[in-house]
Amino acid sequence: MRYITSTGSYLTFLIIILSAFFTPHTAEAVPAFARQTGMPCMGCHFQSFPALNSFGRNFRAKGYTMQGLQTMIEGEELSLPSTLNVSVIAKIRSQIKDNDDGNRGEVQWPDEAALLVGGRAADKIGFLMELGLGSGGVDNGDGSLSCTDVSGNPADALPDLSNCTANTGTGSTNSTFLSTKFHFGIGDNFGIIPFSTDGLGVGYGFELLNTGQQRSQRPIENRSGYSAAQLLGTASGEATGIAFVYETPNWFINYSHWTPTWGNIHANIFGGLAHYLRAAYTPNLGGWDTGFGVSYMTGSVKTGKTDPANEFFVDGWGIDLQTQGMAGSMPLGLYASYGVTPKSSATEENHYNSSTTDDATAYGLLAKLEVVSGTSIYLAYSSMDVITSTSTSTLGAQQMLAQNVKMELYFADSDSNNLGSDYTMLMLFAGF
Repeated sequence: MRYITSTGSYLTFLIIILSAFFTPHTAEAVPAFARQTGMPCMGCHFQSFPALNSFGRNFRAKGYTMQGLQTMIEGEELSLPSTLNVSVIAKIRSQIKDNDDGNRGEVQWPDEAALLVGGRAADKIGFLMELGLGSGGVDNGDGSLSCTDVSGNPADALPDLSNCTANTGTGSTNSTFLSTKFHFGIGDNFGIIPFSTDGLGVGYGFELLNTGQQRSQRPIENRSGYSAAQLLGTASGEATGIAFVYETPNWFINYSHWTPTWGNIHANIFGGLAHYLRAAYTPNLGGWDTGFGVSYMTGSVKTGKTDPANEFFVDGWGIDLQTQGMAGSMPLGLYASYGVTPKSSATEENHYNSSTTDDATAYGLLAKLEVVSGTSIYLAYSSMDVITSTSTSTLGAQQMLAQNVKMELYFADSDSNNLGSDYTMLMLFAGF
């Protein structure tokens, strides 16, 4: 295939990078949460960011409120860092597809560039806010954006912002605030989390595993290459709601009352939203940090100020597992997931499966091995079956240039007959 012969320069470049950075690295510039806690990035992450380890899960579960070396402003009903903690998150990607003439790949910049603001707001109250950098879509007022989406792109593409039109509804967010959530801790284990996101899925409210139940929480860049939930779409896309969470160090359960929309919408928030139930058991088994999860979504949501309203039906379920530990002296992460989105009926179209004849099923597998400190290789496989079956194999390597800067190169080989389904991706991803 053409993508194999077109990657010689990428391979040469990667070999140079790997040989130059084959030694351990410490944090150079650190993101917002590292600033708040005074801890290095790898204190919370396994192998590479953004994948979480057990300590990182605990930090997130407690609503990003952990204190560290940072000076605090304390007073009656007041406890917050003296500095507003902000990170810049940015990706530069170059992609070559098998149907690109002359190997003229696409440079994707800025890709998912954003400011992340978050951390402790008060005792047992934390927040996270993503502010988009660059132009964005226009909120139509019904939870949708008036931009043409690039569908079917296996490279995790963003919407095509060149086709944004004038505002046609009542919304006015204009993609400035992409994702926001507030975590209100009640007691030691219970949390209430209002949330809204333009693309990270309902799991954005609360998710701790790295199996793809939240779009941005993944060990590798090709999210649909290893995660059933990402292939089916149930863990990505627009989502607004409120999560009710009970968590302990060994398990958590999350019920979210939500809608698959984003922005300013009219909806009945008292019983008129859809349901998402997520539970996971996270024991340590023989020194391996392990997680077993189940998820289920159902219900319908009517949006719009007047009837007839837009109506969204959601229906799907999944199971997933992960284990992270040491294979000899080398860190190893293993991830697996399976999911189903039932077929649509004649009167109700499943938001995640428009077929009226077949359920959509998907599964994904990933093994990622850190062969030398800061250098990982991985192999992933994913498959989805709805009317016809397609599968993708992904082979890749990651190099941590610093704890907060990584380079990744991977090849995705699909059995689809569609031109452009096979591609090569080179990415530089940094948070600082």
